[in-house]
This record gives sequence, C-alpha cells and structure tokens, in this order.
Amino acid sequence: MITRVGDKVSYWPQWKTVNKMSLHTNFPHLQEIPRILLMGSLTGIDCTRKLTLTRSHSGYGLIWVRIAGSVSNKLKTGLIGVAMATSLLASAPAQAETLEDALRFLLLNHPQIKAGKNQVASADEGINVARAGFLPVISVSGDSGYEHIDNPARRAVKEGDSAFGRQRETANLNITQNIFNGFATTNTTESARLNKDASQHNLNLTRQLVSFEGITSYIDVLRQQRLIQLALQNEGNVQTQLELEDERVQQGAGVAVEVLQAKSRLQVAKERRVAFEGSAKDSFSRYNQVFQRFPEPAAMSDPRPPIEQLPQTVDEAVNIALRENPAVGGAIVVTDLAATQRKTARAGYYPTVDLVLDSNYERHSNATIGTRRDYSFLVQANWSLYNGGATRAAVAQSAFDYAASRNSEINVNRQVEQSVRLAWQALETSRERLVLLENAVNIATEVFKARQQLEQAGKETGLVVLDSAREIFNAQINLVAASYDMRTAVYQLLLSMGRLDRASLGITTEG
Repeated sequence: MITRVGDKVSYWPQWKTVNKMSLHTNFPHLQEIPRILLMGSLTGIDCTRKLTLTRSHSGYGLIWVRIAGSVSNKLKTGLIGVAMATSLLASAPAQAETLEDALRFLLLNHPQIKAGKNQVASADEGINVARAGFLPVISVSGDSGYEHIDNPARRAVKEGDSAFGRQRETANLNITQNIFNGFATTNTTESARLNKDASQHNLNLTRQLVSFEGITSYIDVLRQQRLIQLALQNEGNVQTQLELEDERVQQGAGVAVEVLQAKSRLQVAKERRVAFEGSAKDSFSRYNQVFQRFPEPAAMSDPRPPIEQLPQTVDEAVNIALRENPAVGGAIVVTDLAATQRKTARAGYYPTVDLVLDSNYERHSNATIGTRRDYSFLVQANWSLYNGGATRAAVAQSAFDYAASRNSEINVNRQVEQSVRLAWQALETSRERLVLLENAVNIATEVFKARQQLEQAGKETGLVVLDSAREIFNAQINLVAASYDMRTAVYQLLLSMGRLDRASLGITTEG
C-alpha cells in the first residue's frame, strides 16, 4: 500500500486525507513527506527522511508510526496515524459496514431473537393443542390370542375337565364428543391465543433490546477510537514541546525545570492514551459479545440517529410509549390471560356432558362360544359434587393471580413512563451540553492562538502554550463524549417509546 501526499491512508475510525498543510500544521518540523510505504508485515517504511516504526500491541492493539525529521540535527518525532489491527495491516481495505448493516446481521443471527421466534412458534402450536378439545376423540382397541378359563361356575355344571380354552378375538371402537365442560375448552383456547400474543410482545421487546445493545456497542467502538485519536494528538504535541524545551536547554536558552515539567505532562498524556486504549479493548469485547465478531473500525461510520421520528413534547412521547411499548402490551396480555384462567378455574363447578358412541366385537370371549356384536349411542354426564374444595381454592387462586397481574401492569406503565422521561431529559441535556462544549472548544482554540502569539513575542513560555493546547484537548474530549451521548440518547428514547424497530432503523430485511 503506497500513500502519497493527497492520498488517503487508514486513519481509525475513518479515512483521513493526508496533505502537506495538515502535516506541517501538526508537526511544523516536518517540511516534506514525499511518500510512506507501509509493508504488509509492518516491518519497514520507506521515506526520504529517517523513519522508525513502533507497535504497542499485537493482535487487537494499537499500531502507530513515528516519523523522524531533522531540526538542528535533533531528531523530532510526531505521531501521524493510528490504526486498530486484527493481525496485520496488509489485508485489503475493509468493506464499509454502516450501523444499519450491522443491525441487519444482528437481527437475523442473535440467539435471543432466534429463541423468541421459537417461543412464538411453540405458543402457536399450543393453540392447536387447545383447539383439539372441540373435536371428537376416536379410539380403537382390540386383542387376539388364546384364552384359558377355569372357574367355579364351570366346575359346578361340568364334571371332569371343566376348563375352557379357545382362540379369542375382540375389537372396540369408541367415539367421544364433548358437548359441555363449563366452557373450559373455550377458555383454554383463549388462554393459548393470549400466550402467543404474550410471546409475540416478548419477541418484539427482545428485538428492540438487542438492537439497542448493538447500537450502543457500535457507537462505543467509534467513541473510543475518536478519543484515542485525540489522546495521540495531545501526546504528540507534548512530545514535540518536550523536545523543543530540551533543545533550548542544550543551547543554553532554556530552563531545566521546564523540561521536567514537560516530561511530567508527557506522562499524564500517555496515561490518558493508555486509559483510552483499555476502554477501546473493552468496547471490542462488548461488540464481540453482541455480534459474535470483532469490529473493523476503519469500515464503520458515525450513525445518523432518526431525530425526525421523535415527537415534539415529552407528554406525546409518554402517550406513544403507553400505546406501543412491547413491555406495556405484554403486561396487558398477561392481565387478560389471568382473567381467562380465572374463568377456566370456574369450569370445575359445572358438569361435563359428552356424546359417546361405543361399538364392540367379540368372538369366543369370556368362555362364550360364538360371535357377539353390540354398540351404544349415549349422552354421558359427569358432575363432581365434592373434590375436597379444590375447585373453590383454584378459583380463589386465579382471582389473586389476576389482581397481581393487574398491579404488575400498573407498575410496568409507571416504569415505561419513567424511562421515557429520563431518556427525554438525557437527550435534552446532551443537546445543551453539545452547544456549550462546541463553544468551549472554540474559545479554547482562540486562547491557544493568543498564547502562541505571545510566545512568538517572547512574552509567554512554551509550557503555557502547551497548557492552552491541553485545554483544547480536554474540551474536545468532553465534546466527543457529548456528541456520542446525544446519538445514544435518541436511540434510548426510541427504545422507551417502543419504536426502535426495523422501520425507524431503516432496515428492510426481515429480522
């Protein structure tokens, strides 16, 4: 991979154009960068100036390049690039993967969603099981074999060998159709249908929760990479200032204590960078847990949240959530299910009435020589008058279950309303912070420029200028955090409203 001035190089997490002006601005001691050759094994760099390459980690770690130029015969280094490498940087450019692409893959492959689909299919079969109670039960039985009978009745009428032995054959056909069972079958079927509805609500909720988990892990990867970029830039600035102060001391124009102060600031800058690197590794682990694969930051891009789908007021958002949030819908279904089960329990107070058709065929059965055929067509009733109070207890139990479900439904509504209001406030806060932090970055930049002018006039030290640059760095850190917090808050609000679905996410493939 050959990169020339004006070309693009991998600059995590997005492509960054290399140009002479930006390099000169960031690293004034580097006047010319003709070309850089990054070998596949990361073992060599070809440039007209002396170059060295270091890598801080192997595998999923940071790989960065130090470019060395000569200023007054002193080696000056500046960090110009950072990339997350899975193994080597010799592979072909990664295919772009937007948030929508990642979520499309997630909704098709996440095990929780697959489990939810199977639960819905299981509940659907439960409806067929319950409906079977409306249909007749047909059973056939029969036997064939040798039968030997020797009983007192035969011995009383026949002397000698009174035993009876014959080859017997029997068959029976029974058809039973329930006519009435206290509406137990009707209520059981309704319970099965409600079970399926509850499973469907649970699947919808699982889809949205998994989607939000995928969104937050995707955004967190981008957040950490941007923070690492800022930390590396800050570390490079401190490193440059340290070398400048050291050069001044060696020339007799500087103060040794300022070199020590610059070294102290460099250690702090390195500590910040190491902390961000650790957070980046954590974000990789979380991403892998959700997507079952590690991210490719160079292929990722900042998502654009669907802000246009948000309501105008928080009360409108609450009303939408109480209508559309799957958790609310699921709680309502559970309450309806408890009410239906209470009706099912009352079926024990009623008799059971069946229509029974029974037909028998017997040949040489029970010591009777010959063939016997009989059939019956009956209305059969059974009524349990006393069963130890089990029916009364079951009805009371179902009544308490219904009351508990109703209370749980009210609690779910309160929790959903709270989540909407918290998400709304988080979004409002992040928006306000974003405006303030943008102003803070602009002000810090103006202060830095003013300090630079004072330094050029000999009225400020380099360390004061460096401190001004650090203020910009701190403001940028907060700005990046607020920017990604605002993106997350939009998706959090959609989740609370129950609208973090494929339509709002721009996903067309069924998941």
